[in-house]
Amino acid sequence: MATDLNQNEARQVRESPRAASGDGSAYSKMIPQDAGTAWAEERTRVAVGRNINVSGKLIFHEPVRIEGRFKGEVRSAELVVIAEEAMIEGKVCAPRLLVMGELRGDITGCERVVLGPKAKMFGNIEARNLTICEGAYLEGKVRMSGVEVPAAKPGP
Repeated sequence: MATDLNQNEARQVRESPRAASGDGSAYSKMIPQDAGTAWAEERTRVAVGRNINVSGKLIFHEPVRIEGRFKGEVRSAELVVIAEEAMIEGKVCAPRLLVMGELRGDITGCERVVLGPKAKMFGNIEARNLTICEGAYLEGKVRMSGVEVPAAKPGP
């Protein structure tokens, strides 16, 4: 019976999105759930639907999802999700950004950026936090804003 209970607990730890280290320790419970997964499932408004081509400047005050092709600038006060089938050519500025499709342009002013496993990013990223999933492609420069780097100490 004790073996079944331990296997049950182990399965719950593996299945729990908050237990990223899988060891069930207090530390693993402090790690937040995977942002990419949570953001992909978050309720969003579709701004550019599939099979739609749009150009211009989009400004939102709510979570938004882009599923088609867009050329221009996207700004949001919330989350921006670039769906797997989407392609954006231009600048994106939002506190949270999930790229699952293709982005050809720069990302600025982000608190957190997640490049999903099928993401293709061609451009520069300026963000406080960056997560790159296995399988994602990134061609460009990354600047971690808001991160203090201690000065190098002179050698002995």
